[in-house]
Amino acid sequence: MQPIELISYPKVNIFLKIIQKRDDGYHLLSSRFMLAHGEIHDVLCIESSEHFSLQGEFGCLMQENTIFKAKLALAEILKSQDRGEEKFLDHIKVSVQKNIPAGSGLGGGSSNAASFILGVQRLLGFSLSQSDLVQIAKACGADVMFFLSQDKSANVYGIGEYVQTYAEDPLDFEIHTPHIFCSTPQVYARYAYSIAKHQCKYASLKESNALESTPSKQILQAHAINGGKSILNDLFLSACSLYTELKDIADDLGDEWFFSGSGSSFFRLKAH
Repeated sequence: MQPIELISYPKVNIFLKIIQKRDDGYHLLSSRFMLAHGEIHDVLCIESSEHFSLQGEFGCLMQENTIFKAKLALAEILKSQDRGEEKFLDHIKVSVQKNIPAGSGLGGGSSNAASFILGVQRLLGFSLSQSDLVQIAKACGADVMFFLSQDKSANVYGIGEYVQTYAEDPLDFEIHTPHIFCSTPQVYARYAYSIAKHQCKYASLKESNALESTPSKQILQAHAINGGKSILNDLFLSACSLYTELKDIADDLGDEWFFSGSGSSFFRLKAH
């Protein structure tokens, strides 16, 4: 088997609105994801090996790694279908050159998992069904379905499993990631606390519907104002309350910078 190399690009959230909380504790969102092609990306290589191995500076245990979770979920599906290819997964080495920071709100781990799944499909010459992909994505990360879709821009719903292509011209972004690791579960927990204390409220369907139908460049240009970060991203203030340095960084960067995911990255349209 010839080794294959795949590029994992990050995403940014043009907007992120939280609609409600499910009984199981997960928050339902409406968000615009855009792929951020640029200098910041990971490089993933898959090659044959005597046994499975995963190499890279991930900063987590293998059991917590999204690629490893994707491998387990993919093996389970292949085994249930009596395909036989699950044995292939035990004889590959996956190496990742990490450049997308963890805890940055850029979806690096999810992008890696999607690249791995797409790479295995290419190597084995088959395509998984949409339901299989959704099952794998749920097992390894909420943002994985967006990266698996290979869309450049999409409206994303639910907990990230529903992806609707949004046709628009690609945008170039400048990304600034402080040396702050933002824990997604903790940021969401702080948001839930704010809701419980009536310090904020869920986004209305009218508000999210308006954003879903508007081109990303128009959204960003219209919200390059004081308070624009918190208007577009419902998690911004919760992240700032947990990681107080973020507020100072946001003030220093200015109104044309926006907040991605649960942080800690900021992004803006690149000037041409």
